[in-house]
Amino acid sequence: MGFKDYIISESAVICNMEAQTWEEAVLQGGQLLVDKGKAKPEYLTNIVKKCKENGPYIVIAPGIAMPHARPEEGAMGLGYGIVTLKNPVLFGDPDNDPIKLLIYLVAPDAKDHNEVAVSQIADLCDNEDTIQLLLKAESASEIIQILKGEDR
Repeated sequence: MGFKDYIISESAVICNMEAQTWEEAVLQGGQLLVDKGKAKPEYLTNIVKKCKENGPYIVIAPGIAMPHARPEEGAMGLGYGIVTLKNPVLFGDPDNDPIKLLIYLVAPDAKDHNEVAVSQIADLCDNEDTIQLLLKAESASEIIQILKGEDR
């Protein structure tokens, strides 16, 4: 299964979410994973805690963050979520701020995390056309269509 196979419903997507800070964006958007039973609430607080301790390690490209923590920090199943922000937030990464797209990842073990999930998200991020379409989307259903390739 690929990345888009895991984001098949609008329940895994929030479009144009309002957040004032990066912490609020991570916690509010990440609730998708908790609601889907893929992560415990502490998974999200661990992401915030690690960012405060280690810097914005979850910022992976200009305008894009991939909120994730280690599997043992509250992961319950393999899952993804997509959140676009109405207004970009600053994570403190001078090269890639501001951030407008959050691609959430939760994986219950290191193999799924490293070999499957990260490479699938990297493939998505390498497609600039798809990223631009996601950022312009006006609804969760539109994001689903883009991920499934139905926009072309």
